[in-house]
Formats: sequence, structure tokens, C-alpha cells
Amino acid sequence: MKRYLIILFYAFMLLFSTFALAKTTDTNAKTKIINEKELVENKNKTIKEEYDNTEKEEKEKQEELKVDNKENEIENTDAAQTSATNEPVQNNSPATETNYVKYGTFGRLYISDYSVALYDYNVNTYSSSSLQTIVNNADSAAYYKNYGKLVIADHNYQGFSILASLTEGTTSYIKFEDGSIIQYKLIKKSKGFNTGPDLVDTEGNSFFNMNSDIIMYTCYEDGIMATLWSLS
Repeated sequence: MKRYLIILFYAFMLLFSTFALAKTTDTNAKTKIINEKELVENKNKTIKEEYDNTEKEEKEKQEELKVDNKENEIENTDAAQTSATNEPVQNNSPATETNYVKYGTFGRLYISDYSVALYDYNVNTYSSSSLQTIVNNADSAAYYKNYGKLVIADHNYQGFSILASLTEGTTSYIKFEDGSIIQYKLIKKSKGFNTGPDLVDTEGNSFFNMNSDIIMYTCYEDGIMATLWSLS
């Protein structure tokens, strides 16, 4: 009998151990399943949040693009309306005005059908650079005083070659922006040379020592063509 009870006890213990092990295994399996489910749910939640954020950014970009397009449409519409108006566009640039006359810094010289703007040059600077700049510019002649005489100089290829075709008695005038003028009459025309500080005729006589109120000269052949003018 005692032996029978011992066998029964061990059998019961074995059965209990088997049941406890099975329960533990089942619990661990359920825990594992729950953990895996939570991981999957968290991963799906993260993916959804990233998708939502991306979709939100795309919507914001689309809205900004719509605003920009709308502003461009408004600007284009305004431009079209402006260009379609019959009102003249004001342009303050004198260079584009048809009737604009350039008077330089000392009026404008007129000889027959030739004219040029006069710009002051200070011969006492002992530099030919600014004089060269003045005469090199289009519609620009140098106006200066040297040895007590007024002088006008410019390149012959810019229109001052007209000096060679003038005859004594020809008149010219300088017109100022206020409408006033100074008129001159040609009294002498002669070939000569520009020696640097002096302008001389072919015999070496200085034009500055000759009777005149103004001297106009330009390059001519291998020297210069000088014209002497008196007030008229």
C-alpha cells in the first residue's frame, strides 16, 4: 500500500510539472505574440506618421506653388493692361528724346550743316589725356584757352574736316542752352603743325600771335588745318 501511494505521488508530481511547463510555454508564446504585435503596430504607426508628414509637406508645396502662380498671373495681367493703355510712357532719358540737343559744357558750335557739342578743357593741367578723351568722344569737341586765345579742336573724321572746305567770310556761331549765341566770321585759313605747346603755320609762325578771337583746328594731311575767326 505504501509503495502504491509513493507511485501515485510521483505520478501526480509528474502530471503537475507537465501542466506547469505547458502553461509557462503557453504564457511565453502569448507574450511573444503580444510583443510582436506591438512591434508591428508601432512600425505601422511610424510609417503612417511619416506618410502623413510627407503628404502634408506636399500639400503645403502645392499651396505655395498656387500662390506663386496666382501672383505671376496678376503681374502678367497688370503688364498686359499697362502695355495696352493708350497713355504714353514717360521716358526721362534725354538721349532718347527726338528733339534733345547736347550743349556740352560750353554750348554747341554750328558751321553750315555741321554742329558739335563743346566741352571745356583746362590746358594748364599739362596733360593731354583729358583733351584726347574729349575729342575721341562722338559729338564732342574740346574748347579751351591757350596763350590768351580761345581754341576749338576735334578730329577731322568726326566732321571737323569741314574746316578744309570753308572760304573766308564764312560765318559760324556758338549757341548756348539758354538760346543766346556768339557769332564768328572766318578771316584766315592755313595749313600748319601742332608742335605740342604751339600751333604754327608752314613757316613756323604761331597762330596765337595772329589777329583772331578764336582758333579752330583739326588734323589735315601730315599736319593741321587751322582757321582763324573774329567776332561778327
